[in-house]
Amino acid sequence: MNKTIVYLLYFTFYTILLLFFGKSGFKQTKNARDFFVAGNSLGLAASVFTFSATWFSAASMQGVSGSLYAYGYNTVLYAIVPWFIGAAFLVVLASRLKEHDILTVPEYFFIRYDSKWLQAMAGIMIVVTYILYMIIQVRGFGIVISELLDINYIFAIVLVYLFVIYTTFGGLLSVTKTDGLNFILILIGTLLATVIVLRDIGGITLMHEGAALVNTRPFPSFPHITEKGALLDPFAKGELPPLLTFTSFFGWGLGLAANPQYAVRIISAKNTKTAIKMICYSVFFLAFIYLGMMIIGIGGRVLQPTIQSIHSVDEVFPYMINNVIYSAFSGLILISITAAAISTANSQLLIAASGFTYDLYKNLFNPGIQEDKFLNLNRIFIFAVGTISLLLAINPPGSLLIYGGYIWGFFSVTFLLPLYGGLFWEKATKEGAAASFIAGLLTMSAFMIRNYVIVERNAVVHPALPGVVVSALTFYFVSKHYDGKGRG
Repeated sequence: MNKTIVYLLYFTFYTILLLFFGKSGFKQTKNARDFFVAGNSLGLAASVFTFSATWFSAASMQGVSGSLYAYGYNTVLYAIVPWFIGAAFLVVLASRLKEHDILTVPEYFFIRYDSKWLQAMAGIMIVVTYILYMIIQVRGFGIVISELLDINYIFAIVLVYLFVIYTTFGGLLSVTKTDGLNFILILIGTLLATVIVLRDIGGITLMHEGAALVNTRPFPSFPHITEKGALLDPFAKGELPPLLTFTSFFGWGLGLAANPQYAVRIISAKNTKTAIKMICYSVFFLAFIYLGMMIIGIGGRVLQPTIQSIHSVDEVFPYMINNVIYSAFSGLILISITAAAISTANSQLLIAASGFTYDLYKNLFNPGIQEDKFLNLNRIFIFAVGTISLLLAINPPGSLLIYGGYIWGFFSVTFLLPLYGGLFWEKATKEGAAASFIAGLLTMSAFMIRNYVIVERNAVVHPALPGVVVSALTFYFVSKHYDGKGRG
């Protein structure tokens, strides 16, 4: 049977399943609590599925595998290790956050600091950041569907737009149901691709022996020719220096620790014990998936040291599935990549909606809005934000992994100190929280502009590092100052 027809059948079957699982949330969602946090009712299995599926996005599926193909094991230090350290912070967060009856992270800022303006400011930050981050998911889906159905990239990203809008309209209950489907597909797709790569190479040992000999340019537009042994070197033989690699933790690691999409999963779990188990079990499953990504990325480079027809690391995995390791399962593996994009995008779209409707509009302008009107307002905003992300994805960033680290960095410099400081430091004040939020945001923005607009050079350190340092110092000293005056 023709390859395109086989892929179309996979895609059609996936679409039917997605529509089936997504529809249940519409009937079950009665109010804002159902819509945003599934009525705080999620059990362990549902929590693990939705947490893991939300975590494993296009930045992981395509960004990590492609970066491993181009840079080798440095990618583990740059992104994967920081993510897992960030997960340890989430366990600590879960122990305290579930004590508060909240629907959003910015609402915690209001409860803790008695500041509607801080809640609104955090809501705006969520809207802007998630609009920018959803570009990753739209681009990832577009690349895969272009490969899967042999259609234009623009038409492909319209499809993800429709999928994400549909699965988000039912709120977190719909998202959770589809996350279960998507994460199972991610697990199966990764396992199949890993097995095929190892089969074609001949095993782990031969993979590493072959990787040590690679000395080609991964694709024509890549800036460096890989030195022999660079794929196995922790810093890629100087292509990604140690300082930049380690300071990526301030973007990816602390950004994950402060990210509202994971805090919302904690809030939606039925109790604290479930929330902590959710994080621990999810990390266990995700660890195995990332091991698969390492084999796929490094092994793919051994199987084909150079890919002439691609232009970015994000295109590596879809190209390999369709050309290098093509098999009867290729359609299913490609669908698993789309599942990774959709399972993260709908979660982020839902949280972006809460940032505007709940933390800004209802908080400041219309606290007495009726429940049905409020839910409809959320759906209208979801449609609007999805459209904006779609338009921005027409000219996407060059690397999903690097771009994602910068976006998550903005959560590090704004949310981290007010959230963790408020939960674990009694003397934290609203003045300290607001000042640290603004100072961190301005500092990171200044370094981003300096590094990539004025100077136009690659950063020596991740721009989230100075932002976190300034945010932490501001939080501490401003809080101490106002607490000393008997405030806070």
